[in-house]
Amino acid sequence: MNISLSIESFPLDSQTIKDMKKLLAIFQKDYSVVLQEPVWDQPHTRGFAVVAYTDEGELIGFATSVDIIGLHHYEWSAVVHPDYRRQSIGSALAEGIHHGHTQREAESELAAFIEDQEAAGFLASLGYSEDFKEIQLGVAALETVDLPEGVAVTQFNEEREELESLLRAAFDEEVIPVMAHNLEEAGRDVWLMKKDGKLVATATLVAEEDALWVTAFAVHPEEQGKGYGQAFLAWSRNLAHQQGKQQVLLDVETDNNALGVYTKAGFQPINTVAYWKRI
Repeated sequence: MNISLSIESFPLDSQTIKDMKKLLAIFQKDYSVVLQEPVWDQPHTRGFAVVAYTDEGELIGFATSVDIIGLHHYEWSAVVHPDYRRQSIGSALAEGIHHGHTQREAESELAAFIEDQEAAGFLASLGYSEDFKEIQLGVAALETVDLPEGVAVTQFNEEREELESLLRAAFDEEVIPVMAHNLEEAGRDVWLMKKDGKLVATATLVAEEDALWVTAFAVHPEEQGKGYGQAFLAWSRNLAHQQGKQQVLLDVETDNNALGVYTKAGFQPINTVAYWKRI
């Protein structure tokens, strides 16, 4: 049996997307997040797919890679039909990914795979080592919410200096390019929480088909422990309800102290994703 591989830049055509979704549907685990399904058809996304088809036109494996924040840093993942995993399809897909990265002059890359022994063995055989892990968390949308007195959440409206100051205090200087990406990229909405007009927290929200993703979530260190984080998360759940979404999703590194904040807000673990780097 002959297998043909090709590299396709985003946005992908509708038939390829249909074939990819059909393949994902046979698995019990949900690989759509690590494979970046929501951006497959987005023309503004910097990314590509490597697809493996049989002579009969059956898609038996694919990999995707996305420049997440527009800084030539790519995250990739792959999936292969269980009946073909002993035919080196995964290795061929990985070679295609590396070729695509070279073509696009990627400055760095990470492989993102749902944690399991088979994936770990595969990545180790390719010369990767585990770098860190994130837990994907989810919670149902919330029909109503009551914010504390004097607290309001509004979309970003040129408060750039205040936002930069908060993010630097909560993270470090490296977060500023991420902020710029979130402000400029279509589909990423930056929201600000203010107490009596003073900025106390922020988050970037990204809408998908049935979910609202929370990213770049931060409470100013001087304002932590006052309930603003919990209020912002509850507000986000209510916004998801208003938009007709079923749930709110986020991910957090396993050693992040904020994990307790999310579980207290009702978020439950969905998957653990391991990120791997080339040795």
